This record gives sequence, C-alpha cells and structure tokens, in this order.
Amino acid sequence: MKSGFRPERFVPLMAGSRRIGWLRPELAARLGCFKDIFTSSADRVALREPEGLAPVIEQLAKEGFIPGWRDERYRIEDLFDIERAAARPFGLTTQAVHLNGIVEGERMWLARRSRSKPIDPGLLDNLVGGGVTAGLSLEQALVKEAWEEAGIPAELARRATRGGTLHVVREVPEGVQSEQLHVFNLLLPEAFEPRNQDGEVQEFRLASFAEVRACEEMTHEAKLVALDYLRS
Repeated sequence: MKSGFRPERFVPLMAGSRRIGWLRPELAARLGCFKDIFTSSADRVALREPEGLAPVIEQLAKEGFIPGWRDERYRIEDLFDIERAAARPFGLTTQAVHLNGIVEGERMWLARRSRSKPIDPGLLDNLVGGGVTAGLSLEQALVKEAWEEAGIPAELARRATRGGTLHVVREVPEGVQSEQLHVFNLLLPEAFEPRNQDGEVQEFRLASFAEVRACEEMTHEAKLVALDYLRS
C-alpha cells in the first residue's frame, strides 16, 4: 500500500542497477560528500562501498540526519546490515512481523504503545509487532517479539499461522517507511492475559472485531494487519 507516497519528493538511492531506497534532497546532498562510499548525481545517489557505511551512519547521527539511535541492526536485502535508526532516513525496505492475537467470540487483543516510543507513541498496535533483527528468521523474530511484548511463551507463539504479506511505502517524519509486514494470527486461550516484558507497551485492550474496524487510534501498519485477518 503506497498511501499517497510521492517519489518525486525524494532522490533514489541505488545499488548497482537496483533502487534500494529513497533520500530527502538534503540527505542526498550530504551523502555526495562521502565520495569513497557514494557516487552522487543530480537525480540519484549510488552506493559504491557498502562495507564503508557504518562510520558514515555514525557521523550522520551526530549531525542529526539520523534520530533515535537503536543499537540494533537490520538486514537490507542481500547487501548489508545497517543501524535500525537509519532505515527510514535512507528509505530502505525493512521486514517486520505482526501478530493478531485472537480470542473466541470475535475479539482481538490490542497493545497501546509506550509514550516513550520514538515512533507512534501512545497509539494502539497489534498484540505483537516488531522489526526483524539481522540474523533472525521471521519465525525466530516472532517468538522473540511475542515474549518481549506480550509474555507469550515460545511454545504458544509457534502455533501462529501465516496471514498475508503487506508492503507499506509512505512518507514519515524520519524520511520514508518502506516495510514488508509479515502477518501472523494466533488463537489465544480465553484465560490468557498479555504481560509486557520490555517496557514498550503501557496497556492492553481486548476489543471486539467491530471496535477494531472502527478504531481511529491504531497505527497505520496495525490497522492494515488487523484488517488482513478481519477480511479473510
């Protein structure tokens, strides 16, 4: 889902013949100064040396081009790993797992994001949702996030079934969110009560399907993920 994304506002970031990202013009101009790592022209920036990215990213963070350092790495296609906070400023496509927690009687668990989160603080999310750290499979990432965000034990999380795969491309304050959302669905026992383990969720809400459809407090991705299940 492109959600009104306007590519003409951005400069393509290339790796060989592939476009791998989108840059705001001011960041594109700055990257042109790192001539050993990037080749810059009027209409594109090309990555020459992926192994030289790390010190560039650190310098850009010091200059304010990359806010909210996470100290976590994302794998970008088959090319390189990069600091998570740099993904949106560079418009790189990342992978995320999202879990719809379903309870019999047409109900779904929602999680309210902590107000200290750097992205979408205080909004409602799926019961579980998180980026896929470099080196983890989708299933491993799901088990990890399920425990950290909702206290779902691994043996229960592994019962989740696959839903759709959604592609989000939209302009966000940091740059461009380009993300593959891998949807999972899990039928939870009636007695299950989610318990956050990592401080990133401030409360949980058990909502009816009708409430979820009408909800205007959900993050953009969470609403898409919930509707993937509700429309199936």
